[in-house]
Amino acid sequence: MSRALGPGRLSKARRGNGPERWILDWTGSDGVRRRQALSTDKAIAERMQREILRQRDLESVGLGTVEGQSRSIDEVRELFLQDLAVRATHQHVRNVRSHLQHFFEDVPVSRVRDLRPAHVIAHRARQIGAGSSRETQNHRLRALKAMFSWAAANSLIAQSPVAGVKRLLVGAKHVTRQRRALSDWEIERLLHAAEEDDREMQARLSATKSGRSKGTRWSKRARAERIPQAVFFRALVMTGARYGELVRATWHDVNVHEHTLALRGETTKSGRTRVLPLREALVRDLVALRETHERVLGSPGPRVFISPEGVEWPEVSRNALRVLHRVMKRAGIARRDEHGHVVDLHALRHTYASQLARRGVGLAITQQLLGHSDPSLTARHYTHLGIEDLREAVDRATNSTPAHVARAVGNPRRR
Repeated sequence: MSRALGPGRLSKARRGNGPERWILDWTGSDGVRRRQALSTDKAIAERMQREILRQRDLESVGLGTVEGQSRSIDEVRELFLQDLAVRATHQHVRNVRSHLQHFFEDVPVSRVRDLRPAHVIAHRARQIGAGSSRETQNHRLRALKAMFSWAAANSLIAQSPVAGVKRLLVGAKHVTRQRRALSDWEIERLLHAAEEDDREMQARLSATKSGRSKGTRWSKRARAERIPQAVFFRALVMTGARYGELVRATWHDVNVHEHTLALRGETTKSGRTRVLPLREALVRDLVALRETHERVLGSPGPRVFISPEGVEWPEVSRNALRVLHRVMKRAGIARRDEHGHVVDLHALRHTYASQLARRGVGLAITQQLLGHSDPSLTARHYTHLGIEDLREAVDRATNSTPAHVARAVGNPRRR
């Protein structure tokens, strides 16, 4: 008579420098003892334990593969996202959830066994035909593969149904939305226009307050002073931070004595904290901005950069882009150039990288400032040197011509 396999044992342990996770010690259907890390959340770990042992018991009677591939995709997705929520940033979980939702809305399969690689290939062909980028479809495939690989690694399914699908090659010709960096003179005009826009919007608000009323509700919530936005655009240009990183920065992240801004791991795309040096002029602007917050709001809230109305910018919003477009129109900067390249909030990050390149900052330093894990990403996406930069380089090279060559060229008798 064979020995009972038992329910296994959950215990908490830490591996390396990572967080403490619940570990399951259990015996597989082949009689081999196993030790498997599950989740940092006990409730999720217990649920995963039940699923793993159920799968093992089915395997012991020859039904494991059939049962695992017959599992509901909704169940696998729910467990995967629950565990991902305790391992990754909120933004990453939101992006993965969105990709999975869009895919399964277009491919309505209910069981793991019903999903075929052809479904993925046909889905991305339809999406690209509708205007989606190859990069977006690669991110979607990555989310699908991560979910099913996680399920297979935790014995919820026998194998991933999309393991053999290859990602699409992405080159410059495949980028559907190409951004451009601003030149130095465009940066100066943009920031000057942003300050003018703040003054004009404030003047309009003051005129509205001194004239007719918009009603009781408006009178109670409206401020006599507007939160200026020029500092926000200056920070985007001078730090290279992403919009989502900057709008979630708090006053505790700003060190006015050391002239630094800390972007915490829970707010960055990579999940790693990075500290950015700030120019002295920007630090002075931030000090003045905090004083404005205190004057307008009574006491400064946690966020450094907030909307003109004094509320926090959402992680995803077109309102800040509308303000940028208004400022660009005032500055005489087109949203899209003759080559179809656009200027948006993320283009200000490109602009920062191009400024570094113009001033001879090395790729390794630029990579650290931008928070990229791969230097090829920095080189591929953020070195936007236009014809004026090339012209300046040629001029510098011409001006640095060796003296004996210059004399020979300048003296016709020596030719």
